Amino acid sequence: MASRYRPSLYHTLLLGAALGACIASPATAQDRPAAIDVAAQPLAAALKKVARQSSVNILFAPETVRGMTGTALTGRLSARSAVERLIAGHPLRVRQEPNGTLMIVAATPRGTVTGALTDAAPTTDATEVAKAGGNDDIVVTGYSSSLSHALEEKRKASNVADVVRADDIGKFPAQNIAEALQRVPGVSIVRDRGEGVFVRVRGLGANFQVVTLNGRSVAVNENVRDSGQSGRQFRFDTLPSELVSAVEVVKSPRADLDEGGIGGIVNLRTFRPFDLKEPLLNLSANVSAPLLAHKANPRLSGLANWVNDSGTFGALFGAVYDERTTRQDRITGVGWADGRIDANGDGTLDSSTILVPTSARPTLEREDRQRIGLNGAIQWKPDDRFELNVDALWSRLNIHYDELTYSADFSNTSAGKMVPGTAVVTNGVLTAGTVQTSTQIGRETSNLRYSNWLIGTNGRWHADGWTVSTDISIGRAVSNTPSPIYRYRLLGPVGNVAFDFGKVGGRLPTLQFQSADLSQPGTLPGRRIEYRVNDSIDNERAAKFDVVRDLDGIVTALRAGVKAEKRDRDYNRRDINFTGGIAGQRFDAGFFDPFPVSGFLKGVDGDLPRSWLMPNGGAFLGAATGVDSLLAGPLTRGDRRNSYDIAERILSGYAMANFTVPLGGITLRGDVGVRFASTRQTSSGYADNGRIAVPVSYRRDYDNWLPSLNLVGELTDRLQLRFAASKVITRPSLADLAPRLTINSNPTVLTAVGGNPQLAPFQAWQYDGTAEWYFAPGSALIGAVFYKDITTFVFQQTRDFVLDGANYRLTAPQNGGDAYVGGFEIAYQQLFRSLPAPFDGLGTQINYTHTSSKGTYAAAGGGTMRDALVDVARDTFNVTAFYEKGPFGARTSYSWRGKVLRDVGGAGLAANNDSPFGSLDFDMSYAVRPNVTLVVQGINLAGGRQWQYVRDDRFAGYTDYGTTLIAGVRARF
Repeated sequence: MASRYRPSLYHTLLLGAALGACIASPATAQDRPAAIDVAAQPLAAALKKVARQSSVNILFAPETVRGMTGTALTGRLSARSAVERLIAGHPLRVRQEPNGTLMIVAATPRGTVTGALTDAAPTTDATEVAKAGGNDDIVVTGYSSSLSHALEEKRKASNVADVVRADDIGKFPAQNIAEALQRVPGVSIVRDRGEGVFVRVRGLGANFQVVTLNGRSVAVNENVRDSGQSGRQFRFDTLPSELVSAVEVVKSPRADLDEGGIGGIVNLRTFRPFDLKEPLLNLSANVSAPLLAHKANPRLSGLANWVNDSGTFGALFGAVYDERTTRQDRITGVGWADGRIDANGDGTLDSSTILVPTSARPTLEREDRQRIGLNGAIQWKPDDRFELNVDALWSRLNIHYDELTYSADFSNTSAGKMVPGTAVVTNGVLTAGTVQTSTQIGRETSNLRYSNWLIGTNGRWHADGWTVSTDISIGRAVSNTPSPIYRYRLLGPVGNVAFDFGKVGGRLPTLQFQSADLSQPGTLPGRRIEYRVNDSIDNERAAKFDVVRDLDGIVTALRAGVKAEKRDRDYNRRDINFTGGIAGQRFDAGFFDPFPVSGFLKGVDGDLPRSWLMPNGGAFLGAATGVDSLLAGPLTRGDRRNSYDIAERILSGYAMANFTVPLGGITLRGDVGVRFASTRQTSSGYADNGRIAVPVSYRRDYDNWLPSLNLVGELTDRLQLRFAASKVITRPSLADLAPRLTINSNPTVLTAVGGNPQLAPFQAWQYDGTAEWYFAPGSALIGAVFYKDITTFVFQQTRDFVLDGANYRLTAPQNGGDAYVGGFEIAYQQLFRSLPAPFDGLGTQINYTHTSSKGTYAAAGGGTMRDALVDVARDTFNVTAFYEKGPFGARTSYSWRGKVLRDVGGAGLAANNDSPFGSLDFDMSYAVRPNVTLVVQGINLAGGRQWQYVRDDRFAGYTDYGTTLIAGVRARF
């Protein structure tokens, strides 16, 4: 049967050359002796143990071995020898497939067995083996590809969805779940300090995704390090990957799934006792080495599972401890503006308006992260009619953050400030010159804590074709600063600075300080110490009730349910500036520490200071006066403007039907339904009338009817088509709904961020079409098109705003007009099991997604305009090559996303856009014993760097977080 899938010689040679680095392997695993230790027990269980201990696939039908007992085995045996001894005396025989799989079949036919597949979801090759052995029930054990299982889950789903399973997550370079999701078609990630934090689905940013845990709504942690807030976006860096068994990415919704994700729904499934089926203990330990930080960090994890002999009760507990040190070399705070310059120094600004650089801020960022995760689950299933589950998950992420920076704030648009004859203007852009400049040196230290927990219980009762289930959950996410954030600032003029700004991606800007040395004490006077405490508490409670009626006929099931959800966000922030004893003072060397790293911004051209003064926090705090009286003072107008409360109540319900329609040789299946969601939002905070901050509260209610249809046409046993249509919504970010106003701390670049309690939800009709060809075992070629017709959406608009006599550039969300997001996906996956050994361990995954978008915006000067949607990645792709055979495995993956637009409106200066970025990762493992595996991993091996740009591809930012190497061991008992 396998020969039907043998590729052409050309394809074999091509893939063999591309993956040749992975194919060195000793003798086949079936013939290699392994340490076998199996007690006398039911034959099915004994075969599973041999499969695990030998790392060989063993396939059999449950009916074939039912009632049989395997004898005890001990010693070093090949997998085939061990199997032959186990089945000796039984009417069975073993057959070895060309790909090395051992198949147990009856010595004489025993009839046909029908029923659902047991154990994991079946792979296509398992189905072929079943047909060869005359059975349909197949158990897939031992070393089987999680990719095949995930592909089969996708194939069986009624809606458009992708799955990443636990084997895949645990064995690939993945510091958290987001990084494992990079290989899903249409998914890219947003990194922070080199670690995946948020996910994009089909180009749409993290605010368009809904993240659930075991189908439950989760509380989300908020950013408390700076003024930027993520709102509803789940931070994947708070959840260790070892606690998760699978991740589902749902791209077309069903009526019974939570609403809120125009991009998609990401459901995280944690381990449960019955999933693992037997008592076991998994342990792992590794050490990671971020090369830029020059540190070694430990990561430990363990998972213990117990199930009683009757399989009616089980308990599971998992724990993860992780430390991570990060370093980022950056240039941030790059500003550009349309303005006029005084090129000849005559004190009069020139008549022409050109694009002018206004600032740049080289920054060294260092973090020490400590992450702890705990997971527990209890399952009770006394019979086939009733099941009770209790799940609990707790995680905490502690971060110590240390930032060191200096700025160059140019006075290019002020008369008489530029040195005559130095201005270089190219195509309407001031690219170089010498200008009088002020500089701020700063150091920020902070301790941040993100904790998150969720407890849920559900029960399911089934009898006489009826299934009734309930689920209750409560969760909380707390984000705070256990100790205050301190920023130590020095600020003053530094004379002339020669600058030269190129285009993005070529080199860093030139910043030549002609009369100042930033590494010398006394160069700058003190400005102030900034003090901040910040906390955010997000509470999430939900309860739902579902009922299913199974039917015979075209309609196979009717489903209905209701859900009540309650979310509260309490965000508080206080800022104090200590100027006494600091402002205007010059400090000697005792107030500064040596620059903490070497090789800052190495590996990239650019003439600028790469070390400078590092303020000693304790010394500066000791010099500050009047601190106690300021701390004892009342909240200020700014404190109240920064703080807010959001209360959200959602009541939803749905009705849905599943159906299967035979149409000649074609089977049409799917679901159709409608979901109703009623949302009540109350936003409370403070508004500033120019004298005091006045309490305000806003109420907004809206209802949404959300129909959905998912169709699957099974044209053959290998080819199927999908069509899906639905109405979807995304609720605005909680931070965007807040009546808040946050003023930045830069004395020369005055900006502010605000909220808008009157925001409407994003609404869209979306359509999906997919063709799926499962052409070989564990392999598929899939093409998809999608279109989202967004009828209302929210965008960020920047305008002038006056507060206390100062003019600020205020960025705040506004209700926009209509928009669309459309595109296509192509995914190719193949396991080359039909190739001769040792090439039958080769495999590949390739996917590409293209997204285009356009939206109607309200122009600042009145009227409307059309532009692309912000935070949408136009192009993403991933290429993965792997080799897995016997005890050896190796994988390499390259993930890439194209430009991401963050500014609209034609000026191209309100925000910095992201340049294309790619990351090369690898994983290599070797099983030194059947239950012990050594692992080596690498993240960002090619040293990819992130660049930002503004209009005309002008340089606007740079980030380098380096390469991380990991080595460790995994064991299973």
